[in-house]
Amino acid sequence: MRQLVLKPNLPLVQVPVLLWEAPPQESSPDEDWAPTETGYKTRPSAADPLVFPLEKVPGRANPFAMGITVGRVETNDVIVDDASVSRFHAWLQLDERKQQWSLCDAESKNGTFLGTQRLSANQKVLISDGAQLKFGEAQMTFLLPQSLVKVIRQRGDAGPPGQASKR
Repeated sequence: MRQLVLKPNLPLVQVPVLLWEAPPQESSPDEDWAPTETGYKTRPSAADPLVFPLEKVPGRANPFAMGITVGRVETNDVIVDDASVSRFHAWLQLDERKQQWSLCDAESKNGTFLGTQRLSANQKVLISDGAQLKFGEAQMTFLLPQSLVKVIRQRGDAGPPGQASKR
């Protein structure tokens, strides 16, 4: 699984990411999520959101070459461990010429959302930095690399949940 746990000392990626954070009502500093076989967490916790780099995963048997696939099974570039996410749920694509990202629902059962708008199947929509995306019930934020840096710095300044800022 290609994901990062958000920590201030992580090496930064040079591609946009999807940031998956635990909803506040489900978050607790004492949460203990089961790791996958490779040692990665499969769901975010309050202290450790998950960050998925938006890039094709080398060696993965993914026949969809047009974009970065999002889904529940391991053939996707972004694997979202949530029952509300379809096996192949959606895809993201960069228009190299315009340097713009788009999102497209892949006929998912529980829908793909941009903000509160449910996307029509197979219709590409442009997304921008900071866009709130939802795949089934998994809500994520689309961040360009420089915005990810800001999030990491903000989290580093704030310290662990429940503690005062380091400033």
